[in-house]
Amino acid sequence: MLESIARVLRTKRAVQTLLPDLTAELVKIVPADWLRYDLEEQGKLWSRSIKPGAEPVRPGLGEVPRLGSRDSEHARPIEGGFEACLLLGIGEPSGRLLLRRKSPAFGDEELKKLRAVADVLSLGLRARPFEAPARLRGPFEEGPLV
Repeated sequence: MLESIARVLRTKRAVQTLLPDLTAELVKIVPADWLRYDLEEQGKLWSRSIKPGAEPVRPGLGEVPRLGSRDSEHARPIEGGFEACLLLGIGEPSGRLLLRRKSPAFGDEELKKLRAVADVLSLGLRARPFEAPARLRGPFEEGPLV
């Protein structure tokens, strides 16, 4: 179950480029229609939402609440479906994983699986750049210099 996620995390790529592969493996473990990865580094929050099979999208301003010390893991019904939230990080929270789907509600067995996934993600996403570095322009290519 977790081996496939660990295999994806072993590749040396930025988080942004890992998300489609991570999401594909995660929805094999626990089905979801939509996911959001919120990661915090030095007080700044980096968030991407993704639907399985699509590219990650940056949420709009004000859509993602800040991480707080009072945040907790939950599975609850929301308008139009169900939501599960898991905190990422070792010790105090440094991120969260949010999953949503239309039905059925997230059960205790699924939350146990998601907790194990969140632990692996907490370890695998640390010390990794969020965005891929800008590609330098070749001497004979058109476009702006980076």
